[in-house]
Amino acid sequence: MRTLAILNPAAGKHAGQRAWEHIRQDVASARLWECATTRGAGHARELAQAAAGDGYERIVAIGGDGTVCEVANGLAYSSTSLAVVPAGTGNDLARNLGIPRHPAAAANLAASGIPRPIDLCRIETDSTSAYFLNVAGFGFDAEVASRVNRKPKHLGGTLPYVAGVLETLWRYRSPRMRIRIDGQLVAQAVFLVAVGNCATYGGGMRIVPAARPDDGLLDVCLVRDLRRLEVLKLLPRLYSGGHVGHPSVALFRCREVSADADDRVLCQADGELVGGLPARFGIVPAASGGTELCSIIFRCLSTGPSM
Repeated sequence: MRTLAILNPAAGKHAGQRAWEHIRQDVASARLWECATTRGAGHARELAQAAAGDGYERIVAIGGDGTVCEVANGLAYSSTSLAVVPAGTGNDLARNLGIPRHPAAAANLAASGIPRPIDLCRIETDSTSAYFLNVAGFGFDAEVASRVNRKPKHLGGTLPYVAGVLETLWRYRSPRMRIRIDGQLVAQAVFLVAVGNCATYGGGMRIVPAARPDDGLLDVCLVRDLRRLEVLKLLPRLYSGGHVGHPSVALFRCREVSADADDRVLCQADGELVGGLPARFGIVPAASGGTELCSIIFRCLSTGPSM
């Protein structure tokens, strides 16, 4: 099988490069893979699109959620399947899909696994239009993503996100937004809105616990304006999904979300900034018009607490 590894060498404080070196030593089939290295933002998408056009059957994305998202955008509507070796800061998509954390185990799955189609979500903002695989959002979480992405990523996992939350919290003010969820209007001050294809983001926060990437629906978590103390109380509960039922939290399941605001409000998709409001979010089911939109190799769909 003709396979190309797309490596983000800077992911997870160079964890991507270390993962690739480990894979080439320990996984026999990976020694036959070709490898292309990204040079900056957007390059993974270009490499994936070119590889699909050149007839590669499988692409292995070695990096974080942002790298995987770029590769998926390049492969959308092609017959080339996508596999993941997680090597980023949060690795939430891999967590949600049951992809092993260890590079060799993930590479073995990538080499031998059977691809399965999943939904792709689409986001259109004031500056871009793209697909995302995991969770997008606007408001507070996008401000956190902006802060986290500007910092050196000395540690992976949860800690960078928690630090970003705490640093952002003291300056953030909930803007008044106008949000339409399948046409239902919500107009008020809103802390954040997360639009999910999968359950977790931010290094394991189960923001939309019931989300599944193969049900043809978006799962939305809307958090109304909160005082700082309430945010601090609510934050630990996100890791178990315990925020569900809080009086300021509303969950929706829908096919389309749109939003605008009078003030500047940032948007993020799979942890990367993608402009600001106004924005529109939609879902393209796994099989659209009889064509598989995006096929990914994964072990299971996570429905319980993060492992």
